[in-house]
Amino acid sequence: MMWATIIISGIITFTIRFSAIYKVTNSTTPEWLENILKYVPTSVLAVLIFPEIFLNESNTLEILNNPKILAAAAALLVTILTKSIIITIITGMSVLWALTLN
Repeated sequence: MMWATIIISGIITFTIRFSAIYKVTNSTTPEWLENILKYVPTSVLAVLIFPEIFLNESNTLEILNNPKILAAAAALLVTILTKSIIITIITGMSVLWALTLN
């Protein structure tokens, strides 16, 4: 019974997601909408990353004595210079680890 529930849930989820993608690929998108949608990935990334950097555990803004800001700045600089995702991740994590080391 459990396997049947998992398989049926998977089929329903796939059908819902595939139908949305299938409908979009068979239609034409107006140019004004395409221009707006170009900014969606950047906006979503900012919404996901900025609270993690600037907010502390109690969801208050923490600018001073925040090692995450310096680690993010170092990662940004490495990204601009190298354009390598792996080097950026290693740099950001290393700087954060070094700054939070007691």
